[in-house]
Amino acid sequence: MLFSRQQEFGRSVMTPTAANTAHEADAGPVPAAAGATTRFSSARVAAFTYRYMVVFVLVAMVVLFSLLLPETFPTVANLRTITGTQAVLIVLTLGLTATLAVGEFDLSFGAVLGFSSTLTAVLSVEHGWSTVPAVLAGVVAGTVVGSINGFFVVRLGISSLITTLGVSTILTGLTLAVSHQQVISGAPQLLVDLSADQLFGLPYPVYYGMALAAIAWYVYEHTPLGRYVYFTGEGREVARLSGLRVDAIRWGAFIVTGTVSGLAGVLTFGTLGSADPNIGGTYLLPAFAAAFLGATTIKPGRMNAWGTVVAVYVLVVGVTGLQLLGGAGWLEQVFNGSALVLAVTFARIVQRPNQS
Repeated sequence: MLFSRQQEFGRSVMTPTAANTAHEADAGPVPAAAGATTRFSSARVAAFTYRYMVVFVLVAMVVLFSLLLPETFPTVANLRTITGTQAVLIVLTLGLTATLAVGEFDLSFGAVLGFSSTLTAVLSVEHGWSTVPAVLAGVVAGTVVGSINGFFVVRLGISSLITTLGVSTILTGLTLAVSHQQVISGAPQLLVDLSADQLFGLPYPVYYGMALAAIAWYVYEHTPLGRYVYFTGEGREVARLSGLRVDAIRWGAFIVTGTVSGLAGVLTFGTLGSADPNIGGTYLLPAFAAAFLGATTIKPGRMNAWGTVVAVYVLVVGVTGLQLLGGAGWLEQVFNGSALVLAVTFARIVQRPNQS
């Protein structure tokens, strides 16, 4: 009743000027709502752009190099080379994301790849093992190394950087010892066929990498385990107080990285047809660059499968395009190193507003 009386009093004393003012006041919320809608749309566009910026960069690079190199870059042969040669890197980097996602570092994955590749070659070529047992030995070797890393880091509390650096050095020495510092050629035909044959114009390893990415995506995004992994990486003590088996999750992440690295080593042996004891170190920087760059796209701020795949192809497209333009071989190191620094810097800048 009080509200109705106030309305009647207002109508009785309202002058034409006041009426116009009231009318303008009534119309006021419309522009405000429109402004809010505009701001909301702008925020959505900005969020979408941020989320898929690396994808846009990949598309832009493909278009640019296709225009600059119409006879060499946008060809089926170049596509097959780009996808086929980087399949091992995709597999290796996806395995690396497991330890990075729980907040740990594994510097031994490249050495595991080299040791697994060499061990498989020695057993199959020099000792006459059949393909399946030799391959299993290579993969299991990676699992054992991952378990050792997990033991020292989780059980003994040693820094993951120190532990995996030491293990990497040990493995490098063992690889040189086992191979007698020689490249071992003559991969079994079955392994070559599974690693080099093509389906729909693309080598089999491309499909292995995509299959592993799909598995990683499902685990990370659609299972409780994936949520536990992210939770552990974002706040270890909070996750422990919430009842999660943090130590088991961290140890398991090291085992996954070691196992997948061993698998990548076997795949490398089959793809190249030989085992180079010094090959592991060449994957260290590209894998880290791809992992951190992948964490800035699709699911920004988190290690994720499809972001990793996109990041790998950003690196390889950039390096390939520059080399086809006449760039020297050192450009690969410069490009990968720059991508790593920029990815980590960008992720840090984005996190600052959230931490304030």
